Formats: sequence, structure tokens, C-alpha cells
Amino acid sequence: MLKNWKSLFVKTDGDSSAREDPPGYSFPVTDNNVIEQPKKEIIPDPPLRSASTDVVQEVIETYEAGLDAINMPGYDFYEFYRAVSAGGAGSPQTYQMAYQMAKAFDKSVSARKLLQDAEFYISKINEVHGQYVSQGQQKLNALRDQRQAEQRSLQQEADHAAQRIQQLKAELQQLETLIREKQQALASIDNNSRPQENSIREKLQANDLAKKASIEKLTAIKNGIQQYIKE
Repeated sequence: MLKNWKSLFVKTDGDSSAREDPPGYSFPVTDNNVIEQPKKEIIPDPPLRSASTDVVQEVIETYEAGLDAINMPGYDFYEFYRAVSAGGAGSPQTYQMAYQMAKAFDKSVSARKLLQDAEFYISKINEVHGQYVSQGQQKLNALRDQRQAEQRSLQQEADHAAQRIQQLKAELQQLETLIREKQQALASIDNNSRPQENSIREKLQANDLAKKASIEKLTAIKNGIQQYIKE
């Protein structure tokens, strides 16, 4: 979504363990640092179609790449998560086998440590999801404000032209032509901006669905540890 995954998943404090940033899917937002704007009333838009499967999958892959980018050194929940996911997360035997392999790899591994690590990764998913929502909403608000400003400008021009018709009959035909042009431009504003808005909202929906899918998978593994691993 952004060029610098590290800036979202990892606090950039010189941590040498962070991996190279993977590519991610992008919202149409700027790469500049976002300045928090005063909150304004959000006018709900008409319901749109649900995000396509391809877009949802793309965002899920972006989250997975982000998790891989912040994978902590050594064996932790992320390695356990991948092992259980590969073997079938619904099987108690998979959890037991993955846990035995983890203990063989690192004797310090424990269910408690895995659960603590799970909370860290879940918190990062929530954190990045919130930032994506904020950026997408800011872009939608900017588009709406721009559209409203253009609407006001065009409407003022049309009103001024209507007043001139009453004052200068000799210019009637010229002013009527101007009014038609301005009203046509006014009517086309929604059509011009709607495709981009629809694309952004679709990706926001995909972002929500991808976050939900990621959280469900992570939580399933967490619950499996609590249910199947006894120490």
C-alpha cells in the first residue's frame, strides 16, 4: 500500500533486524507524511458493490508480506503460525507436531511466549489497517472537497450569467450559451470523480476484509495453542 512497509510495521529506530521492504498494493494516496486534519462530518455515500475477490486477495498478500517483513529474529509465533498453516490449522496433531518441532529448534519456546508474540503480530495488523483506513478516508475527503468547490464555482458563474441576461437583453443568446456550458460542466463533475471514488472505496472494503481474514487466521492459531498445547 505504501512504498515503505517498514514505516508502518516497524518503528524506524535503527533496528538492523528488519528485512528489506516487500512490494505492496497501493491506495491512490501521496507518499508524503500525512498531516492530521481536523475531523469533519462524513456524509455517507450510496452503497457500492463488495470488493472483488482479486482485490481482497491482493490486500491479504500485502498483509502477509508485511508480517514477513517484521518477523522477529529466532523462532517465534510467526514461524509457528506458518508451520501450522501449512499443515492444516484445524488439526490438533498439527499443533502438537509444530510445537515439538519448535521445541527441538529452540528449547526456550513456550506456549506463553507464542501467545505473547501472537498479540504483537495481531496488534501490528490492526495498526496498519487503521493507517490505511485513515489515508483512504483523507483522500476521499479531499476529492469531495474539491468537487464541492468546483460545484460552487460553476454555480456562481451560472447565477452571474443569469443576472446578466436580465440586465443586457442584447447579450441574451451569448449568455444562454454560457449558462448551458457551465451547467453541463457542473453536471459532469460527479461522473468525472465517481470512478476514482469507487476504486478507493472498493480498496477500503478490501482492506477491511483482508484485515478480518488475517486476524481470523492469526486468532485461530492463537486459540489452537490455548486449546491443544498444555504445559
